[in-house]
Amino acid sequence: MSVRRLSSVLAALLLIGSVPLASAGPTTVRWPRVPTACQETSRGGVPASFGSPVAMDMGGHANVTSVAVGELDGRPVAVSAGVERTIRVWDRATLKPIGDPIPGNGPVAYGSVNGRSVILGQGHRSLRMWDATTHRLIGGPLPTGRIVSIAFGEFDGRPIAATAGIDGAHVFDLATGREFGPPIIGGSGFSAVALTRVGGVLVVLTGTTDNVTVWNPVSGKPVGKPLVLEDEFVQTIRTIKTTVIGGRPVALIPTPDLGVISWDLITRQATPHSMKGTFDAPSLARLNGRTVFVSAERIEGAATDTRGSRLKSAIAVIDPATGERLSSFEIPGHVTSLTAGDLGGRPVIVTGGRDNAVRAYDLATGRELAPPAAGGPNGFVYALGADLYGRRVLVAWGTDDDGTLGVWDLGGGKPLGAPAKLPGRITSFTVGTYRGRVVLVAGIGIGDPSIRMFDIAARTPIGEPLVGYDHFASGVAITEVDRRVLVVGAGDGFAGPVVVPPGAVRVWDFASGTLLHDLTVRKGPAGQLALIRLAGRPVAVTFSADRARLWDVGTGKRMASFRIAKSEHSAPVEIARFDCTTVALVATGRTVELYDLTTGEQIERPLLGHSKQVGNIASGRVGGVPIAVTYSLQDKSMRVWDLTTSRQVGTLERPPGLLGSLSIEYLGGRAVLVGGGDEALWTWDLGPAA
Repeated sequence: MSVRRLSSVLAALLLIGSVPLASAGPTTVRWPRVPTACQETSRGGVPASFGSPVAMDMGGHANVTSVAVGELDGRPVAVSAGVERTIRVWDRATLKPIGDPIPGNGPVAYGSVNGRSVILGQGHRSLRMWDATTHRLIGGPLPTGRIVSIAFGEFDGRPIAATAGIDGAHVFDLATGREFGPPIIGGSGFSAVALTRVGGVLVVLTGTTDNVTVWNPVSGKPVGKPLVLEDEFVQTIRTIKTTVIGGRPVALIPTPDLGVISWDLITRQATPHSMKGTFDAPSLARLNGRTVFVSAERIEGAATDTRGSRLKSAIAVIDPATGERLSSFEIPGHVTSLTAGDLGGRPVIVTGGRDNAVRAYDLATGRELAPPAAGGPNGFVYALGADLYGRRVLVAWGTDDDGTLGVWDLGGGKPLGAPAKLPGRITSFTVGTYRGRVVLVAGIGIGDPSIRMFDIAARTPIGEPLVGYDHFASGVAITEVDRRVLVVGAGDGFAGPVVVPPGAVRVWDFASGTLLHDLTVRKGPAGQLALIRLAGRPVAVTFSADRARLWDVGTGKRMASFRIAKSEHSAPVEIARFDCTTVALVATGRTVELYDLTTGEQIERPLLGHSKQVGNIASGRVGGVPIAVTYSLQDKSMRVWDLTTSRQVGTLERPPGLLGSLSIEYLGGRAVLVGGGDEALWTWDLGPAA
């Protein structure tokens, strides 16, 4: 099963949340139940419109896109930017954070303006400048359009910056905020920019597809003929580095298929494959008295994760004058950005990557200098609410992390303490209480399937793993029956990317780890798991592609099975409570069907409005009205429904990126929608809950 498919399976499971502990009652539950004559009516309490989504601070970057180095009050620092749109400053020796994150975007550059250290970055389609000490903005926005590359330099003793992007290239006097000459326009924009001097004259170099051009920054006109790459493959220029070789100014231009091209800026002679290989995120450094080319190198056949990111990156150190490879070493993760600097007289490199981490290495030895400045969760983030530390929190994990769990303050939007590690990849989880402690119950797999219990506050395991579980743990729940705390797990067979029958529902005693009930699904996989209450007793419900099954948790007996509209095995399911009954909301393509779980009957008022497949569902109450929120990646919409009428009552603004899960939490009397995205958590204020 791919991670993307696994994400869809888990999307519904994680909406279940913490289940109230049931009281003792009859030993068996009769089904179907007698329907209750109760029709809720909407009081019109749902707001007419909703605010924009707010990103939570995930404790670090969600993929590092750009890094830079410099000095801050005599202290070596590193600056990084991530796709979550924050810029962060780190002590380069320890990689400890300095100050709060800056709300901005990469690429980033670092330099000095009017005697103070500044950070250059992007914000709202413009070049922005921040004081590196106070993290406050300096001056107003410098309009540029979307920026993909920034170069820092100087002109007649004044600090300048050049930018490149889809709207062309711009050169600014950073002391005055004024632009040099007219914007430099070139076709569909530029993908790289650099500043250098040729014959003592400042020039701007821009790169685009199969082309590098030299420009006069004052007139905005080209200087001499451009470098035009004639090859059967498209050579998009993403980086230009300039240096001096043999006393002559040279541009080093990494390409996908021609290696690094060395372009003499005086003679305009180009040498393809001056350094052979395919290089990402290159930089120049000083090593043993000479300038060297340092870069992450793409190695064919390198191991990758399920999202295509390399598990390790090869760092190559090459003499650009001779093409000689001086050294190489491997570092963890898929490096996307790299820069070089000096630390206590030693040449070092700082890297950023798709694993959300900022790392620092001694260039001469390849030794890592400090623990990495790790970012937020990797992959799609799933979260459940709990009451912990006297506040409402979110317990969350990322699908690409090996058992890493974090806790976030829902009200403050910040992480609480360091993440904790579980021994293995999490496949499903829920939260509940056990002997006054807030506990997490997590399905662990794939490869060594088990279910584990974890004290969230103490960050310690509870008891022994529930082992002997030869199925992929697709859902877990915690409840109480007759004063005994039980763990319920649903699982399916697993063969490569395919979920195979038979499935199973199993029940364990929390305290002893004893397996009490082992219930086999007779036909097909178990599918997704929810826990409901009928007659005051906990009942497990599993949803496969075309059937719902009810299981009495206390007696370990299957109660009933009824057919539901055929859907994909991974189609999302949400449990809602309204009209005095418990209802399953099942996505069947672009339609959400409703089923009364006390009778097994379909409610003849589906949610209709999406034009493409529904990917996620959440339910709760806003203004006293039972509502559902649905999300479709394919039709790019989020819709709000009044469940008393099945009518759409509003829409929500989607966040950037994808969403893997939705749930509704309550904070200070207000309903808050929580969306788990690609390495991010987003919240929407939906209004008063009652």
